[in-house]
Amino acid sequence: MPSEVSGADVEAFLTTHTLTVEPGAIPSLRSAFASALTKLDKQIELAVTEVRVRPWAGDGVSVEAAEKFNERAFESGDSALGALTSYQRQLKSAMDALDLVEQQYRAMDDDATGLMKQSGC
Repeated sequence: MPSEVSGADVEAFLTTHTLTVEPGAIPSLRSAFASALTKLDKQIELAVTEVRVRPWAGDGVSVEAAEKFNERAFESGDSALGALTSYQRQLKSAMDALDLVEQQYRAMDDDATGLMKQSGC
């Protein structure tokens, strides 16, 4: 039986691990994350607007089935929509972190260039 991994498990993993990125790789990483985020945004929008199930037969069984499906897909603590929105937040955080790292790399590069010019190199 496979073990279940919760969103909290993923968050804990991500906050305790570090990724080292070469400056030249940042644009490609940002592009990959932006592409994934664009696709994910579309899927979340589709889920919110098109996936919710209504009781199809109008009887008690279909009412209960629709309620259970909607709760599991959208409302429960570990719902499918919750997992998608958590992933969306993680992608946005990763992109923000890449922007910050790129700014730090540029500042360090500018500082080094300034020091070299001051020393006559």
